[in-house]
Amino acid sequence: MAQNPYLMPWWQYLLVYLPFVFAFGAIVGSFLNVVILRMPAGENLVRPASHCPKCQRRLKWNENLPIVGWIWLRGKCRGCGCHISMQYPLVEAVMGLLFVSFFALCYLVRPTAPYIHDLVPAWWSMYGVDKTWPWMFLYLCMFSSLAAMTVIDARTFMIPIQLTWAVTIPAFVVHAIAPLWPAGTFASRLGSSAVLQNWVLPLVGPAGFGAGLGGLIGVFVGVALLRFGNLRHSFLDFAHFVGEDDDITSYPRPRRELEWEFDFLGFALAGVMLGWWIGHQWAVGSGGSQHTLPVWLGALGGSMVGYLCGGALIWGIRLLGTLAFGKEAMGLGDAHLLACVGAVVGWIDPILIFLIAPFLAIAWMLVTSVMGRLFGGFTQVLPYGPWLALSTMVVILGDRWLEPLLSRLLRMPIDLP
Repeated sequence: MAQNPYLMPWWQYLLVYLPFVFAFGAIVGSFLNVVILRMPAGENLVRPASHCPKCQRRLKWNENLPIVGWIWLRGKCRGCGCHISMQYPLVEAVMGLLFVSFFALCYLVRPTAPYIHDLVPAWWSMYGVDKTWPWMFLYLCMFSSLAAMTVIDARTFMIPIQLTWAVTIPAFVVHAIAPLWPAGTFASRLGSSAVLQNWVLPLVGPAGFGAGLGGLIGVFVGVALLRFGNLRHSFLDFAHFVGEDDDITSYPRPRRELEWEFDFLGFALAGVMLGWWIGHQWAVGSGGSQHTLPVWLGALGGSMVGYLCGGALIWGIRLLGTLAFGKEAMGLGDAHLLACVGAVVGWIDPILIFLIAPFLAIAWMLVTSVMGRLFGGFTQVLPYGPWLALSTMVVILGDRWLEPLLSRLLRMPIDLP
């Protein structure tokens, strides 16, 4: 695709956008510090305001500024002299750098740049931030939630479902509304094949939209039945059999608990099948006429199918692994994590993320095993969630490099969106 001549010059991006994006990322990082510390403990994320955990002294506005506040306080509370963890400015700086790096890759890197230009699709730089900012906001939202989920999961072996819905709901909204937002030349070209083939996620047709919508309706029906007590959650007595110091695989009867999960998933599966059939019948139409979807419905359908595909991959392994080995395999938090990623990127990337994550986990195990033998006490066991998050970053930034590799492995042409 040719470069849009109406884009803002690169130096204006550098002077106007990058400082704002870094500051925004640091602010998000400051909030993530609160999420990481309070959410696992079940505490309110808003109240009380930021304070010293030892003397309860409330921080002033200048002391609460991301990165700058920690430097201003010199890493110590002015009330009691308690040391303030380095985690606070570190998370804020990392999120600021992550935001500004992804933003720069999308909008500042030109197609002529060697190697780097393949990290993100040309779709971003072609249309510019003024027309693609809703999707940029969505991706940054996903990165933020993945960062919080990674730290919380590494510490507690738990992924709060609230963080996954904080990605899923914006994904549905953005993918449905954003195609109607752009104006000018971008809006006039929405129907062209070049634009649609290079869309930010794979678009679906009527049958795919029906399957996605029907599957989501089935999920909502299952959730409603859980809330009203017609279905029950699996592993309700888990804490009775497994203590804090016990191995989570010591639960005595995991196969029995899967009955409730199969009942829940049955509604989603029935919704997918019925929705696909209705969408297919509508697409064919009467008298042989063919019906198509507008872009916004194709994008929303792609987001819904991506959500279901991501969740189904992990949940399927959980069910099969538990049935085969008699121990709980995978966690439902991992299924929710990959589902929310699928809602952002569509249905193809979750498959790649699912396939790459085990290799990253194995590589970490080998490295820590060697380091443990050389230096002692270095072995660090991590849950699976962080590897799904890291694999997400690998796929998002490396899918253009993955195309030739997958084509060689599968001996067929692969064209990733």
